[in-house]
Amino acid sequence: MSQEAIICIPGPWADRSEFLRAIITQEPAGEFMFAGAILAHPKGNDHVPLDFCEPYAEMREAFRLAGQGRLTDQSLDAVGGHRGVAYLHFPVGWLEQRHRLTKFTQVVQRAGGIAVKVESSGVAHEWDRWFSLLSGTTFDAYCSAVTLIADSERYYSCGMHHFSLPECSLPRSIDVREAADLMNRFNMYQIVEHPQLTSGHTFSLDPDSPHFRLVLSADSRHDADDLFHNPHGLWDLTPQQ
Repeated sequence: MSQEAIICIPGPWADRSEFLRAIITQEPAGEFMFAGAILAHPKGNDHVPLDFCEPYAEMREAFRLAGQGRLTDQSLDAVGGHRGVAYLHFPVGWLEQRHRLTKFTQVVQRAGGIAVKVESSGVAHEWDRWFSLLSGTTFDAYCSAVTLIADSERYYSCGMHHFSLPECSLPRSIDVREAADLMNRFNMYQIVEHPQLTSGHTFSLDPDSPHFRLVLSADSRHDADDLFHNPHGLWDLTPQQ
């Protein structure tokens, strides 16, 4: 399965005709078009695939979990009352796609889109935060696409496949705040520095900080056709004694 960034936007549209009307009547009229399964910007000679789907009964809960406390009850209630969903498809290469992500999600927002969720990593945002992150620093862009999760034994990142890079993982024995800081900084190190890492290398934040041995493994958490699957694998960071 080829990798994509998939963006979920619920809205008030009862059917495709309502969605089309909301897109093409924006000023300046005709700047964006929706035909078939394509949202197009003819003036910019640009387009993205867009699937218009029926409402999803668990959408409010999905946004609540993906928002990790950042979405207001008002926004969540509006999501819960949605009548249709737009799913936009972008290539991976998040930093290179920021302008297009902004342009095409903004037109859906203006058409009535309520909030936005990166379906391919499970992180949701209200509009102000979404556009602020996309227009901000590299770390802001990272935060727009990547989330940190945990199971009973380890912490994980999810969303690094949007940067064509592996995820990272730490044991739950580490303090949660320290783990989050370390994982974010390790992932940013991958994005910014493009290091040539191999299993057996070590990583630390500075010479006086704890060292972690790196082992790259396949992403066995998700099936290959799962939107969260990272084909680049997963760096396990193990504390060194």
